[in-house]
Amino acid sequence: MKVCILSGSARKNNNTLRVAKALSNHFTDSVIVDFQDYDLPNFNQTSISKENLSGFQSELINSIEKSDLLFIVSPEYNWFPTAEIINTIHQLAQEDHIHIFDRKVIATVGVSAGRGGRMPAVQLVTVINKIIGFFNLESMTSANTFEVQEVTRCIDSDGLLLDNKIFNKGFLSFVSYSLKVAQRWHLNK
Repeated sequence: MKVCILSGSARKNNNTLRVAKALSNHFTDSVIVDFQDYDLPNFNQTSISKENLSGFQSELINSIEKSDLLFIVSPEYNWFPTAEIINTIHQLAQEDHIHIFDRKVIATVGVSAGRGGRMPAVQLVTVINKIIGFFNLESMTSANTFEVQEVTRCIDSDGLLLDNKIFNKGFLSFVSYSLKVAQRWHLNK
């Protein structure tokens, strides 16, 4: 099972990368695309050229395309996913790149240093479901979203789970559920 994890914060020393590393630690074949290197142009400026991809753009597109299970991890900024995640979806959900989202299970995670995280995970499911339906993709979003609240109390900077039994139980259940759904989905494809 190939896993791609989009760590959707462009901020330096962000907490989203902690969550991405924690997810990655539970899979043998995973890649993290770290948005600290993000360089996609704004959607209203220009489209990504297939012939002239930057290193980040190439890694992003190739990692998503090769994956069976895609995690989109976004911090919550004012009750929304990051502008970078939204712009990524706008840029890649077009004719030249939409194929990279085909035949995937897509799971979403919202991250907050405080008491948030739910909204970006839920909003991303809605948008991704619309894209799957509009482009008639053979993909699905996971029914199980996850929110990481007070992330620094739950996961260290290396992605190791801290001593928080309730969080750890929920996190491990989410990882297990996502993997089972992806395995079942790909078994029948």
